[in-house]
Amino acid sequence: MRSRFITVAASCGITLAIAAPAATAVADTTGEPIAVSEDGVAVSRDQLSPEQLAAFSDEPIAESSDVSGEEAGAGDMGRAAAKTKYRTAQYKRGSALMWTRDTVYFGYNGKKVTSSKAWQESGHIFPNIAKNNGIKRYHNTTATHKWRAKNTIGAGVPTPWGDVKAYSKNYTHYFSGSKSGAWSWKG
Repeated sequence: MRSRFITVAASCGITLAIAAPAATAVADTTGEPIAVSEDGVAVSRDQLSPEQLAAFSDEPIAESSDVSGEEAGAGDMGRAAAKTKYRTAQYKRGSALMWTRDTVYFGYNGKKVTSSKAWQESGHIFPNIAKNNGIKRYHNTTATHKWRAKNTIGAGVPTPWGDVKAYSKNYTHYFSGSKSGAWSWKG
């Protein structure tokens, strides 16, 4: 009986620490809502915890690294074009409570973009939301490959009646990789 009480108390404590935005509210300095709920109600900064607020307002992180043909999964193409170099570029948004990551691998040799592939990852702790809404190549020439990635980040806010009201915001990120190996993420 005592172990059950301790387990329930610990679970409630963790839930309150993660999802109690009123206890750790951040002052709203702009007066503008940071997101809008599914039923059209605006949520302001003071209704979110610092972690939830960071996922909406912090600058996303874009980074890249060079990879080998084997790491990029180039297969026969990597062996055929020995001078081809590969680069991975990632775009991360969110916090430890809710995050999304868009990744593009592309091959280049100075004369053309030889290949590119992309995927998305996400993670969240209830009641927060992080969804991947797809990544698609929309421009494909020898000089440039361009990708468009769509994500949704949201924050759940428990109400006194036990309901969770979800607030979310959609984001679109654009990747461009060139034949010189230069790349950029915008969004």
